[in-house]
Amino acid sequence: MMRHVLRILLIWAATTLPAGAEQSVSSGDIVVHYSAMTTADLTPDVASALNVSRSRKRALVVIHAQHVDGAQRQSRAATVRGTSKNLVGQSRELEFRSVRDGDAEYAIATRPVANLETLVFELVVDVEGHPSSLPIRFRQQFYH
Repeated sequence: MMRHVLRILLIWAATTLPAGAEQSVSSGDIVVHYSAMTTADLTPDVASALNVSRSRKRALVVIHAQHVDGAQRQSRAATVRGTSKNLVGQSRELEFRSVRDGDAEYAIATRPVANLETLVFELVVDVEGHPSSLPIRFRQQFYH
């Protein structure tokens, strides 16, 4: 049931962003894709498979690391740590966990979110087999 679920989420996130706003960072042959959305955007089956409650008041952060070799892309395990901070400076530590989806591995975290709240995510991603950490910083506004 989980097969390709998170890939679909990343594609969904990529297609709902403004043109040219690809959400990824790269270092050498490693690319890390990231997205954030409310868990209400998940189908009931996907939320169940991820063991996540569907709610407009809950954000989901998805991280996917890949090793790129020409046209070939291979998912890599990643350890993610970081925080989210609202615009008045209130910070919350994020707790990421790994989720396997077929041959792909993702790191996901959830946190409460208010209507119209903008969060700044500051993450550090350690990708299996890559010598250095990759920092990610992005902003996302959430709507109920």
